[in-house]
Amino acid sequence: MHDHLFKIASVDRSLTRRSFVLKAGLLAAGSVIGTPLLGCAESQTELPCLGPAAAPVPSPGMTYIRASEIGCALDCDLKTGGNKYHDGPATDDGPRINAAMAGASSTNPLTLIIDGSALISGLFMPAGGYWSIAGLGCGTGFFVQSGINNDGIHNGPPNAVTITDPGPPAPPRGKNVSLSNFTLNGNQGNGHTGVSTTGQPHGSDLVWYFGINLMSLDNITIENLVVVNTAAYEIRLSNVGNVTVSGCVIQGVGVNTDGLHFDGPSNDIAISNCSFATGDDSIALNCPEGYSGNISRVTVTGCTFNSLSVMRLYTASASARFEIDSVTVSDCTGTLAEAAFPIGFIVNGNPGAVASLSVSSCTFTTPVVFGVAENFGALSASNVTFFPMALDWLTQPNHSAAFLRPSPAPNGLNAWGGSSLILKNCRAIRRENTGFAAIVMEEQSSIASLEFDGFTVQQANFTDPATALLNLGPGSVQQLVLNSVDSSHIVAPVDANGFTGIGTVSGTGVLATQWRFPDAVMANGVPYISATTGQPSIKVNGVVEAYTP
Repeated sequence: MHDHLFKIASVDRSLTRRSFVLKAGLLAAGSVIGTPLLGCAESQTELPCLGPAAAPVPSPGMTYIRASEIGCALDCDLKTGGNKYHDGPATDDGPRINAAMAGASSTNPLTLIIDGSALISGLFMPAGGYWSIAGLGCGTGFFVQSGINNDGIHNGPPNAVTITDPGPPAPPRGKNVSLSNFTLNGNQGNGHTGVSTTGQPHGSDLVWYFGINLMSLDNITIENLVVVNTAAYEIRLSNVGNVTVSGCVIQGVGVNTDGLHFDGPSNDIAISNCSFATGDDSIALNCPEGYSGNISRVTVTGCTFNSLSVMRLYTASASARFEIDSVTVSDCTGTLAEAAFPIGFIVNGNPGAVASLSVSSCTFTTPVVFGVAENFGALSASNVTFFPMALDWLTQPNHSAAFLRPSPAPNGLNAWGGSSLILKNCRAIRRENTGFAAIVMEEQSSIASLEFDGFTVQQANFTDPATALLNLGPGSVQQLVLNSVDSSHIVAPVDANGFTGIGTVSGTGVLATQWRFPDAVMANGVPYISATTGQPSIKVNGVVEAYTP
């Protein structure tokens, strides 16, 4: 066991954090994730349907194997796991499929066409890749058999995973795996029913059971899958690169049911047009888990979220530090119980550990957009609409919703530092009279450069304005740049005594706010209203003078 592996060494802490947020957020907010998907015998939920799909177009060199032509019974009800033709159990088609696909290699690539609905005791595909599974859309796919205590689908033999988080070194990668146009019902139970009979729904302390678990592979395509109701993460990817995920519906209920969970090292990931409704993080970029390593170049576009978060990003454990860089999210919408982007988990990372995260043209209903518990480099939000939502913030002294604030979980009380945050053409639309500030800081945290370049607060159904743009507490901002801020529904730039935490104020829109600023914090050449005189002023070579527009 490696002491930096939190999913092993600190399972109880992980569950405590998630249990808190589920209670305070998901349940208080109503049905954030919609109708629950229950275990095998209790399932009352219709499976999402993505419509029919054609069989794959033949590709030179590829061998195609139809499940119906290798003796598979295909008699499973994908909703319940029972026999769809008569009372009694369905037939386990897993062994036949595993035998048919065992010979996949670089010189013998194989595609399984799942042309019906199969009960499986696990599909254990060749570890090095060169295989695909293609369904025919609605009604085709897999139900994972109860009591197998394993993943639904993974690459490698049945015992390939003896520990979920083995730590470094990461092994060499295979390549070329494709999954498309089928349903996987993971058959989540309560630890005694469903896939896991370990006494814990997600698996044992050392091995968690995932719907799909792909490890040490490049060139992965996941397209138009429906993945629901898994014991732990719906889809887990560890030590992977050049991954494309598109058009998928991913749903789960309960703690530890992340949608797409990436462990380090991973690189070049593109996620588009997917729908997430999970009981935990929709997408997770977790550097210290799996083999552990950096995560680079991630894009998410056109997705919808109804989960704990859009994406968790964390880089550090007790004994290892990594980096996440070049993450972009665009054209997405969601309702998130904890935060849209929780940054960090338990332990702080290196300076600038989350090197860059850019969010654009998105709409979120959540208590906080960026929930920070770890050092970051460059964060930016452009054309983001934020509907603030209330949450119980545990022991944190300030309970305001915010674009950026400490994480609502206990680790949000870490002291962190950020290089820059830019909010461009962003707006907060307050629909309830909960506390709100654009930025909330605690625990001696700091941001080197904070820029507002188009920021508006809109209100409905009540008249109390936001008391301050920034609620710094004991935190600090070295450079505050106000190029464009609509101050109509914001009383002041900072909370009481907040200017003690600001180095300098500049920007083309300072005067237009009509807020008063202490002369000492103003940069040279910036018109402003002086807190001393109450008049338009400007500093020239450090000397305050009257300003005439």
